[in-house]
Amino acid sequence: MKHRGTGRRPLALTAAATIALSGLFISAPAFAEDGADLPADPSATTSETAAPEAPATEAPATEAPAEEQPPAAEEPPAELVETFEAAAASDIDAVAYGQNANDEWVFLVTEATTASDQEIQAFADSKSLPVDVVAKVDAAPTAWADGDFVGGQGYLVVHPDDNVSACSVGFAAFAPDGSDAFLSAGHCAFNAQGTKLSATTLSIPNQEPAVGGPGFEVPNPPVLLGTFGFAQFGSTGNAAGSNGDTNATDISVIDVVEANGWNPLPSVTDWTTAGPALDSLAASTFPVKAVGSAVPGSVSKSGRTTGFTTGTIDGDDIIDGWANIDGRFVQGFSSNTVAGPGDSGGSVIQGTTAVGLISGGTEADPGAGIEQWTWAASLTTALPKTGGYEVALDLDAPAIASPANGASVTPGQTVSGTAPGATSVIVNLGGGDQEVPVSNGAFSFAGPVALGAASISVTSANGFSRSDTTTIAVEVEAAPLAAPIITSPASGTTLTATVTAISGTGLPTADITVVDGEGNTLGTAVVGGTGTWTVDGLNLGYGAHTVVVTQASAGEVSPEATASFSVVPVAPGVTSIAGGSAFPHDGGPSALSGTGIDGATVTVVLTGVDAPAAKADAGALAALSGVYTTTVAGGTWTVTFPEVLMTGSYTVSARQTVSGFVSSATLVSFSVLGVPAPGGGAVAPGGGGTGDGNLAATGADALVPMGAAAVALALLSGGLLLMARRRRTIEA
Repeated sequence: MKHRGTGRRPLALTAAATIALSGLFISAPAFAEDGADLPADPSATTSETAAPEAPATEAPATEAPAEEQPPAAEEPPAELVETFEAAAASDIDAVAYGQNANDEWVFLVTEATTASDQEIQAFADSKSLPVDVVAKVDAAPTAWADGDFVGGQGYLVVHPDDNVSACSVGFAAFAPDGSDAFLSAGHCAFNAQGTKLSATTLSIPNQEPAVGGPGFEVPNPPVLLGTFGFAQFGSTGNAAGSNGDTNATDISVIDVVEANGWNPLPSVTDWTTAGPALDSLAASTFPVKAVGSAVPGSVSKSGRTTGFTTGTIDGDDIIDGWANIDGRFVQGFSSNTVAGPGDSGGSVIQGTTAVGLISGGTEADPGAGIEQWTWAASLTTALPKTGGYEVALDLDAPAIASPANGASVTPGQTVSGTAPGATSVIVNLGGGDQEVPVSNGAFSFAGPVALGAASISVTSANGFSRSDTTTIAVEVEAAPLAAPIITSPASGTTLTATVTAISGTGLPTADITVVDGEGNTLGTAVVGGTGTWTVDGLNLGYGAHTVVVTQASAGEVSPEATASFSVVPVAPGVTSIAGGSAFPHDGGPSALSGTGIDGATVTVVLTGVDAPAAKADAGALAALSGVYTTTVAGGTWTVTFPEVLMTGSYTVSARQTVSGFVSSATLVSFSVLGVPAPGGGAVAPGGGGTGDGNLAATGADALVPMGAAAVALALLSGGLLLMARRRRTIEA
């Protein structure tokens, strides 16, 4: 199958179609369609993204008709301007002045105005302004722009050579500093010569090809969307890349010109509400609630050429791979979702999960037997390359499960709930905001402390994305002050590192005091707004310790909370023998080595199980069993046994002692195999032969009494040999 790349056929513009944006003109890129000459507004910059070969429709180049300029607005009377300036000097924040439907003269000021109604009336009289009503508004008005902008919407890319290209926005995003941005295809940010482009402009939604329009209508005057920031098409540095190159992608970011009042929404348009207003596509959208990898099944895309379409990722599609798009490799996935020139950079979603950006493909041509094949750059592999940009998410408002709205609560009573899709919640209990982590979709924190009416407000957060806020009202009633909780170290634990801090939970704003078992103060702290506290700067080393913690609030001291724990040296390491090792009959170890704390005394207890038939001296192993000691030097230690260990099974227990404090034990078990039987194989500890070169005699008369330990050892040794043979067979 031949795949169409990002072939750009720029459309030359006449002088009448140039757009004065930082000295640049409008021009055009790839899975997007070329356009006709633009009117004087670049709000519809259509940039073609990398797509497999499919002819892009080129509209005839016609000079944009000159549009009539509206008459200049009349300036307000000079005396009225002077009156508003004088009002400000008199602490009157004037907003508007005029008549209402009842022919009454209304003088409108803000709530921030400190002058009284009488003073305002006196001021109006001094300026000969008739005033029947003095009214107030919350704040001074600001200019409102058509600002809502959504995924799937079209834009134009401004080229420096009198050309324009068209692409689609993928998703609303945040820059690393939290400012607004959009994601699109990387190849949209470059011209055919590979030169990085800058300015992007908007096009009028109901003039896009998605709804049967010519596709290159822009408002007058043109409206700047933003400028390209990071952009990558192919591998690092925009190199071609190769199959399997995890650096290969197709993504760009557009940093929004916030002065224009754009409000990127975490949603994708379905193209059913396209109108003349630049924000009309925001009236019917699908929310974006998560970012994830594509999976088999239904998949949809939104773009300015073919609108909102749905296809499938089936068994014949690539779910994670690489496509050669116009000579550059792009990591992503394929589907049969309808797309075409101009859709490059458009949103690809599965349900409410953002999964990709349109990169390229082949348009369907039933007459030629060509099926639709669309390639999208994977978001999960592309986003990390942008240097910290993130997709804006439509987070659900958190749900507070407990307490109920209007409930009576005790000071600091736990507030719990759920926040799907959030990594944290922003909590406000009437003071400043505090951030509480969300784990597995759930959160909890200590509620308000001050007695009386209180409010609890919770907002879901994920990166810079925020949900609507959930607020409940509660009544905080007095209750006995409970003992604080000690969470670390947990009582009854044995630790191997010096304890430098004691932590726990308590009543927010309460004073915490930590003392030792003898009543000596170790430290103090104040419980934080989330109900946690920590007393650090401690130095509780080897030994047994007890800490006692109380909290105090409003003159009341709580009952005590106690935690007892021990700090001991870490267990020594055994490095010369691995647990479960089996040595040949003539290769048993004569020593044991390991690691430890310099200066520590290491005590090794060796226990051996007799194998009576292995040696004439049936008590050999018992004689070697015993206690061996040494001192750690340079971080290592070694104990030597009186002789090489012979056939049998062994257990080693190693501990180290520092300043009288003993560590836990390191346990290692191993075995030494018996003498090999004639004809191959090793005899398990306790086995033997006839001494005449023949196999050992069989039958009841040849049985040798063996203890349970010896039988177990024989089974162990045989199993080890069988395992070794199988391993050699597999490796061969």
